[in-house]
Amino acid sequence: MLLRTLVLLAGLCLATPALAQTSITLRAAPVAIVDAQINGRPVRLEVDPRLPDVLVLNPAAAERLHVRRVPFVGARVSLDASYIRGRIARPRIEFGDAGASRATTGIFNVPATARADGVIGPGVLPHDIIRIELAGSGVGRIIQFPLANADIWQIETELGGLSLQAVFDLNNARSTFNRSAASHLDQSGAIVAEGELGEMSMLLGLHAQAQPVQTSLALQGLALGPAVARTRAPLLGALDEETLVVVAEGEEAPPRLWVGGSALASCSSITVNRRTRTLTLECAS
Repeated sequence: MLLRTLVLLAGLCLATPALAQTSITLRAAPVAIVDAQINGRPVRLEVDPRLPDVLVLNPAAAERLHVRRVPFVGARVSLDASYIRGRIARPRIEFGDAGASRATTGIFNVPATARADGVIGPGVLPHDIIRIELAGSGVGRIIQFPLANADIWQIETELGGLSLQAVFDLNNARSTFNRSAASHLDQSGAIVAEGELGEMSMLLGLHAQAQPVQTSLALQGLALGPAVARTRAPLLGALDEETLVVVAEGEEAPPRLWVGGSALASCSSITVNRRTRTLTLECAS
């Protein structure tokens, strides 16, 4: 019995320890930036929760970093009722001691950002826990959402009787309903047009016309109004006519919501834990 106990104790002492969780904290002031290396050269990347686990490099940065395009393979990123075309690459991205990733990379003729060398989805980061600190100081309420994919910060929710996909937009103050969501919510009276059309920034350095709307809709108690709704006007910002392609009528994207900074004004952080596949907001009670 004593021998058996000693063997068990020895086994416990020699057991491989559980891997420690790696984490990173970024500040969204004004945008979250991470430093990395591509092909041994330094690169600064804007972390945008709206993106899935992909990297989009500015054309000039791709040249400086000597990023090779994959021959005969094109990139196509859907943006509501349009898509943008470019080229694909697969560079290795080094994040110091945290490790490396090899992300599908889009290179378009439009600079994705003026604040960095490119834009990266948080799912490309090699950390288990990714925390983005926001401007708010709320700490009294925890709002948690399950994620179907820990590398894509997209949640499924219901607003005004409409099931939709939602992502967090730290670049625009107002929340945005895409054309499909706006059409349904307008018919039900959940959003009401108010004011003149204006231009708003979209992903990848593009711009679009949007209609300001008023709404009493809220996401887990976070007020979404005032907001904007995408119109049928085409996207703007491409340097040539072939980069942007308008999707044919009838190929409407699913209902989608970009939750803007105003809705998150009372929140101090967004945190994703890859192991538990959860997205957590820490907000004022």
